Amino acid sequence: MSGFAEHAGYIIFILDALGLMFAPQIGLDNWEITVIGALAMSGAIASTGAGELIGGYMSQVVTAVNGNSYIVGAIFFVVPFIMTQFMQNRGTMMIFYPIAIATCASIGGNPVGLMILIQAGCLTAFMTPMATAAIPYMMDYGGYDQRTMFKMSWLPAIIFIVVFVAWTMTIFPIL
Repeated sequence: MSGFAEHAGYIIFILDALGLMFAPQIGLDNWEITVIGALAMSGAIASTGAGELIGGYMSQVVTAVNGNSYIVGAIFFVVPFIMTQFMQNRGTMMIFYPIAIATCASIGGNPVGLMILIQAGCLTAFMTPMATAAIPYMMDYGGYDQRTMFKMSWLPAIIFIVVFVAWTMTIFPIL
C-alpha cells in the first residue's frame, strides 16, 4: 500500500471515530457519520486502484469457476453477510459495491445481481440473532450465550444464502 493510501485510511478512520464521539455536538446521527466514513473509504478504494486490484483477483475467481454465477454470487453474499456480523451493514455495502463493479468490469459482466446480493447479504444478516450490536448487551439478561446465538442463527443463514443466491443469480446472471 502506498504511503498516501495508508495515511488516508488512518485519517478517515480517526475522523470517523472522532465524529462518532462528538456526534451530538456536531448535530449528526451515528449512522450519518458511518455512511460518510464508508463513502470516503469506498472513494479511497476506487481512487487508489485497490478496487481494480481486488476486482482483478475476483475476475480470476470467476474464470476459475468457469463463469458460474451461482458460485460468484454466493461469495458476494456470504462474505458481506459474515462481515456484517462484526461491522455495520452500510459500511460493508459501501466497501463491496466498488469491488463488485470492478469485478464485472474486468470480465465484461453485469453487476446488477452482485449488487443485489451484496445488499441482501448485508441486510439479511440483521435477521440473525448475532448481527446486531444490541444483542450482546441483552444476551446475559435473557440467559443466552454465544453458543446459543450461533445455534439460533445457522439455519436462517443457510436458508437466506440458498434462496437469495439461487433466485438472484437465476434472474441476473453475471455473464
